[in-house]
This record gives sequence, structure tokens and C-alpha cells, in this order.
Amino acid sequence: MLLATLVCASAMAEKKAIRPPASATAGPYSAGVLTPNLLYISGHVGPEPAGGFAPGDVKTQTRRCLELLGKVLKEAGLSYRHVVSTTLYLTDIRTMGAADAAYREIFEEPFPARFEVESQLLIPEALVEVSAVAVRGDWRGVIYLKPDGWRAPSGPFSHAALAAGTLFFSSLRPVDPATGALAGHTIQEQVTQVMRNQEAVLSAAGLTFADMASTRIYLNDSSYYTGLNDAYRKFVTAPPPARATVSGTPVEPGHLVQMQSVAVKGSGKGRPSGEGVTSPIHSYSVMAGDSLYITGMTGRAPDGTFARNDIKAQTRQALKTIEEQLARHGLTFADCVDAVVWLRDPRHAQAMNEVYREVVKPNPPARATVRIPPSSAEGLIEIMMIAHK
Repeated sequence: MLLATLVCASAMAEKKAIRPPASATAGPYSAGVLTPNLLYISGHVGPEPAGGFAPGDVKTQTRRCLELLGKVLKEAGLSYRHVVSTTLYLTDIRTMGAADAAYREIFEEPFPARFEVESQLLIPEALVEVSAVAVRGDWRGVIYLKPDGWRAPSGPFSHAALAAGTLFFSSLRPVDPATGALAGHTIQEQVTQVMRNQEAVLSAAGLTFADMASTRIYLNDSSYYTGLNDAYRKFVTAPPPARATVSGTPVEPGHLVQMQSVAVKGSGKGRPSGEGVTSPIHSYSVMAGDSLYITGMTGRAPDGTFARNDIKAQTRQALKTIEEQLARHGLTFADCVDAVVWLRDPRHAQAMNEVYREVVKPNPPARATVRIPPSSAEGLIEIMMIAHK
């Protein structure tokens, strides 16, 4: 991805959400977007400086991803030390050890929180994509959490990082964190374990499920959706966080689910609920401090139908639904700072971007775009966004 030039610091006094101008030659996303407390960095793949990708070399490609992230950090006046959370998309999850080696060359302990998932990428030669969030100000104020009794992380990441009042979780997996044992073989057992792990991290940060702002759930089979919700509801009561549920290959064989979450202290106080605001399993959007977390929106129309096999229509519908949530809070796409686009078919990327570029302007948010199917069989796309007042 091409690096866009970040706006100068003097502009910060004029805007609450700062974003770099979009490159005329890049996709409809910004390389990085500044808010008063955080920097959101788009997903970067790892081409070589002279062009092309190191074939079959995950370590080299991961290092290049991280070097490109470093350029965005540098232009924002930050360093790798300021990174508090990364998302690692690997085309083959079995190559995570090679990615870990690159991480250890770039980051120092304490490592950022990290979420890993297997996904095909939009560029066939790319083997890895990395997106990130960094904290502004003194990085030494970041708190890295390890709940009592938990084993040390198995790789170059922390269990969670608390920065600028926001708690970033690493991958939440269906294992006992004290022993590493798989919780069970049913989706209900595994979701229950994931939620207990999430509860332990929240407790270590002095938070509860009421402070949950956003959760991304990856199921290795969409048929588990009902069982997921049966267990999920027992922990997350109304008003629940924003949520996206997509199909993704977990890190270990036998794992049926994993989650990536964000919590903000006090975000549940006064959170509205009821028809048109919450469903039994998610809020359509959650205002947490000055940030708005919007649930992952598919191309489902208000009558419950999809425009079958029409990526442009589904993209337009997903963005329309997001725009409605933005308007509910007095915001527009100009206030959006981060986005994730999950596509069922990477061949739809160009058509999706045509609609996205038309609707989300000017200066679009940071974005990661990967091939991970929505949970609905007819859904071609799901989009999740964060906005900042």
C-alpha cells in the first residue's frame, strides 16, 4: 500500500479526527488516521522496495509490512513503542512462526496485543497483511495485562493492552489460559471458555462486560452461529457491544471460534437499548467516549433480503446502514477513522472499491480488506467502522 502524507500537527487544533489526504494512486483508504489519542494504521502487505513479493517468504513479507507501518508511525511522530495492538492476516496460519520471528526483530517487550487469523488477501502474491493501532503521547503509560494464573503469551504479544482508556484484547481463544487445554468440542463449550477468558481480562483492567464496545467474532463454520449466540447471551446482557461475525480459520486445529474485542471504561453507562438501537446479540452502534463503534453491516436490505450476486448493490446497502448509525450520533463518513472490509470473493474488490470511493469521501478512514466470508450465505461483504467525534 502506498503511504499517504499525514497532515501537520498544527491542523490538530482545528479537527477532532485527523486523517491524511488520500493518495491519488492508492485505494480508497488512508495509510493512517490520527485522533487526539490514537493512530489507526491501514492493513499493509509487504512488497519489496523494487517491486514484487518475496515468494514463499513469510518472515521477509511480514518484516516489510512492519517497516511500512513504521513509516506511517514516523510521519505521525511516533515509534514502534507506541503500537498497542496489531491484526495479523496470514494466508496460511501454519506460517505464524515465521511471522513471529519478524515481530521479534521489530518490536521490543512488552509486545503489543495481537489478533491472528487465516485469510486470503487481495494480492495473490501477498502472504501476510498487518494493520495496527498506536497510542499517542507517552507510550510508557500503556498498561500490559496478564490475568492472575494465566501462562505467559505463546508468542510476541501481550494478552491485552490498556491505552488512552481503551482496552485492546489479543486473540481470545477457546482454551484454558492456565493450562492451554481446549475447553471442549462443542461450540457452546468453546464460546463459554472464550467469554470467561474475556471476563478475566476485563477484570484485570478493572472493567466489566458493560464496558465492552466492540467484538469481532470468527467462526470456522457459519452453522455454529446459533450455538455461538446461545452461549454469548449468557455473558453479554443488554445493551451489548457492537459486533461482527464472519467465517475465519482459527489459529489451532479443533478451535471453532475466536474473538477480537475492544472495551472502553464507562462506555456502558447510559447506553441506549431497545428497538432500532440494539438486537439481542449486539448494539447497532456504541458511543464509547468520543469514539463510535459500529456493528459489522452486510448488504442485507431492511426487508431482510440481499441483492443476490450483486457486490455493488450489497456494498451500497452496507454503507447506507453504516451512514444511518453515523447520523444517529450526528456524525458522517468524514468522521470515520478505521474500517475493516470482509469480502467473500476477492474478485469483487474492484467493484466494491468503486462504490466505496463514491460514498466514503473525502479522506477515507484507514482500512484493511481481506477475503473472509460474512456469516450469511448470501452476503458478499461485511463492513465494520469506527468513527471519532
